[in-house]
Amino acid sequence: MGEALRNLLPAIVLATALSGAVANAQSDSVTFTGEVPEGQEFRRDIGRGLDFVLQPTTAQPDVITGWTLSVAPQHPPKPECSEFSWVVTPPYHFQNQRYLDTSYSTTAQEAMRNSPRSFKFVLNCADYHTEDERVEEVLSPGNHSKEEVDDALAKLGSSPVGEGNLWVEDYRIIPGKRDAAGVDLGRIYWIRFKVEIEYPRAAESRQPE
Repeated sequence: MGEALRNLLPAIVLATALSGAVANAQSDSVTFTGEVPEGQEFRRDIGRGLDFVLQPTTAQPDVITGWTLSVAPQHPPKPECSEFSWVVTPPYHFQNQRYLDTSYSTTAQEAMRNSPRSFKFVLNCADYHTEDERVEEVLSPGNHSKEEVDDALAKLGSSPVGEGNLWVEDYRIIPGKRDAAGVDLGRIYWIRFKVEIEYPRAAESRQPE
């Protein structure tokens, strides 16, 4: 494989690789509704020692508003093991299903109409580290051998995962500050939403190390 093709590989195949992540037809499900105003965090216990979290966006206050969706262990054993969704919810650059905000020039209307939001998450710290290493190898192929990259790509997203969807059911948008290009993207002032989580029943979470 040529170097140029190896560098293009992550953008071409990551989403396809993760679409085949391990799932189990029999699953435990959690469903709930919530609402949260601008600038506030929403946190909900979803079982198995995990919380569903909407963390308010803090970059460029008033220009970029909204939340980042995450799944967090309630008692993270290490600082680097504090969020379980990003490693199995591509893409890893630019706009992402986890960003319910006006980043990357997304208008508030566009952010709210992009519903449902689908995401996945690993179930423990050990699997987080495994998937984190695979993502790093695939996104930085120049730092690894072809065999390492191919192996990481083949296994990416194969850890046991939970799956979720978030539906935006209602929202309020108000005028915001203009960005560097002079565009008012709007401010997401409040949202009401529904979330459904499914756990693979057969997957046994290992204790974080």
